[in-house]
Amino acid sequence: RQAMKPSISETDLLRLADLNLVDFWCQSARWIRYPEILHQQDAVFINSALDFPACSFAFNLSSINKEPPEKFIDLAKSFFAGRKKAFSLLLRGHADQSIIRFCKDNKFYLVSESPGMVLDAPVIQKAAPMDAELHWVSSADSLAAFRHIITEAYQDLKFPPEVSSSYFMHPERVLEPQLMLALVHLNGKPVCAAMAMLSHGIGGIYWVGTLKHFRGIGLAEYCVREVGNAAFDAGARKIVLQASQFGKPVYARLGYREFTQYPWFMCSCR
Repeated sequence: RQAMKPSISETDLLRLADLNLVDFWCQSARWIRYPEILHQQDAVFINSALDFPACSFAFNLSSINKEPPEKFIDLAKSFFAGRKKAFSLLLRGHADQSIIRFCKDNKFYLVSESPGMVLDAPVIQKAAPMDAELHWVSSADSLAAFRHIITEAYQDLKFPPEVSSSYFMHPERVLEPQLMLALVHLNGKPVCAAMAMLSHGIGGIYWVGTLKHFRGIGLAEYCVREVGNAAFDAGARKIVLQASQFGKPVYARLGYREFTQYPWFMCSCR
């Protein structure tokens, strides 16, 4: 008889979700080529080739934060000095409260406070929306369709088109076995996209988007359900994501529950 997989505690889930998120941004930076990625003890700094502060990050991965928050901020500014005018701090509601308070007290620009959400088990299969069909991305042509959808959809999240598009210009870097990219075609036209990434024993959902004129009919829910279930089939023990204001109701309907928040600040190097 096959042994049951050990359950994941909420503490372990938080750690795995953080590692999956950092790994996603590290991998994404490599898709564009020529990033700088520095692991300095419990900090990770990503200097993307893109000149857009929402694509270069400082992460704190310390489990026990005894240092004053200024130390982490100063480390980040030191890394990015001479490289960027500004960068992003993507923080953890469950582990970075002193840094979050420091950022708010010093009036750092708050981009979002995305809820971290988790799916504990595969979603029961339902019929696809009428005239919708799922296709897996496996070629340069289908990746180009994925890129087109994400480029349009992420403008609503204030990502310039040239920024979102840059991540998907090199198929040989994106089409990796740990990544599951899917398109939903409606009447033969690709109109919705989502990706799952396997790392650290779990799956993470990223790059979810639907063309504006095709929203509100369940396509994103269908696409996220399928990539999430595919990640479970590939061995993921949980599926995590960081929800936008548009996505949270969709994920809640699928059974995702909120387990933390990820405040996202912009920080000047000055």
